[in-house]
Parts: sequence; structure tokens; C-alpha cells
Amino acid sequence: MKYNFDKIIDRRNTNSLKHDFAVERGKPKDVLPLWVADMDFSAPPEVVADIQKTALHGIFGYTETKEDYNNAVIGWFRERFGLNVSSGEIVKTPGIVFALAQMIRAYTEPGDGVIIQTPVYYPFYDVIRDNDRNLVANPLIFKDGKYFMDFEDFERKAVAHNVKLVILCSPHNPVGRV
Repeated sequence: MKYNFDKIIDRRNTNSLKHDFAVERGKPKDVLPLWVADMDFSAPPEVVADIQKTALHGIFGYTETKEDYNNAVIGWFRERFGLNVSSGEIVKTPGIVFALAQMIRAYTEPGDGVIIQTPVYYPFYDVIRDNDRNLVANPLIFKDGKYFMDFEDFERKAVAHNVKLVILCSPHNPVGRV
């Protein structure tokens, strides 16, 4: 099936984060909203149809996934990364920022250091600070058109700042390295 990714859809006044909340997020009012990865094209018709079917049912109670969901995730990790995971190792969350906050709370205490490799997706900074942890930046090195980890800086800061957790973003957002 073909999809039209060139169709312009006006998302203003729809409570769109990138269009309607830019100023509240400290962004200029009249610039292209390239500060957040939010697509401006429609979802595939098959996805829209499935959502409509679910909505027409009219009941919005609690839901869970069946074993076929876990099997799909397990297969994806095995085929893409050669990793063998079990259903018990799969943790579903409502989003990445929520998952980061839970991870920070589970593995660190207030005041502990948490390393991120900058530049990185902006909520990484906020979720560390919002949970009273010490944000420790390990800036990536840009050389010959690519970004690289600075392992010497990493090791030095891990020791100096009581680092208990490292958050790796892979593929790295925004630099794209895996």
C-alpha cells in the first residue's frame, strides 16, 4: 500500500506538543518546530481503522497483552540483536520518559550521579534532575563527521561524581549512532 507522506496536515490548535506548546517549552513562537520528534503525517489507514474499531466498541476498561505480544517482542530481540529474553524480562511502560524515571528511582538514590552522553534527547536531562539525582554529562566527541564516546572522560567522571547509573540512548538521539 502507498502512503502520502507529503500531505500537509495543520496540527495547530489540536493540543500538539510541538505546535501548541512550543512557547511554554521555551521555544520561539514562529519557527519550524524541529525541537521534538513528532511526525506531521497521518498514521497508516490500517492503524486508524483498528483504533476506530476499538473506539466503536465503546468500552475503555483495563487491558493487557496476551502471550503473542511477548512472543513478537522476544522474536524481534532475537532476530535484530541476537538476544534471548524471556517473557519475565519484558516490562511494558506507557512511554520512554516514564521508564527512565522508574529506572532512576529503582537503581539510584537522591544525590547519586547519573551519566548521559550529550547531546541527547532533552527529557533525559529533566528526568534526572526532577528525581534529585546529579546529572553528569559525558559529551560525545564529534570527529570526521561522526560522534564517538569519550571513554577517558566517562571513567574520570564516573569516579568523581559517585555515578550509579549510565543511561545509553541507542540509537542515539539526535546523533544517530548505535
